[in-house]
Formats: sequence, structure tokens, C-alpha cells
Amino acid sequence: MFDIDHFKPVNDNYGHLAGDEVIRHTAQVTRSSIRQSDSAGRYGGEEFGIILPETDAENARLICERIRESIEKSTVETSAGNITYTISMGIAQLTDEPENYMQWMQKADEALYAAKESGRNRVVVAE
Repeated sequence: MFDIDHFKPVNDNYGHLAGDEVIRHTAQVTRSSIRQSDSAGRYGGEEFGIILPETDAENARLICERIRESIEKSTVETSAGNITYTISMGIAQLTDEPENYMQWMQKADEALYAAKESGRNRVVVAE
């Protein structure tokens, strides 16, 4: 799971059309960074999810770092001005332990929260 850091000020300072451009840019960078077998989508607002089948937590971290760094280094050019931004990401590996998808998503969400609490613009892997 990941979301755009400090997204509300983007909408407040540049307008919702520019905010939509940031969301589209995030989706494009994400799509171009994952494999054909992976799935990515917008989870709501400025939050996204990625499913990386047959990928352990360390390899997921590498993929997520690539996405995070690409976004950090890019600029979204809008009619309201150029926008730079960052994302925070949380990773949870699906295990063989009895767990349902809601528990798995909760772990990813907790890792995302930890990324935000520890300064944002980072990837955190759930314990």
C-alpha cells in the first residue's frame, strides 16, 4: 500500500485539476515500474495498492524503492505550476500462516503508517 505524501496541500495550492495530474503521474510511474504479472490500482483518494505475486518482501522492497525514487526525482508539469512530491509505502508479505486478506492488508497499512510516522518518503516492510 502507498500514498502520496502531503497531498491535500497540492490540491489546496495548485487546484484539484493539478492534483488529478499528480494522481495520473503516480499511476503511470507505478505501471511502468511493475511486471506484467503484477497488479496495481488506486485504493481511494491518493492511496494505491500493488500486488506482486511470487515476490518475497525483500524483492517487493526493491520494486517499491524503484517506484519511490522515480516519483521523488520527477516533476509534474501542470498549468498551475510544476509539482514535485514524494510517496510513502508499506509492504506486507502474504504468508502461509492462517490469515485472511483483511489481516494482510492491515499489516501493509500499518507498515504504510510507520513509513509516514518515521518521516515519509520511505518504504517500510511489516514485521
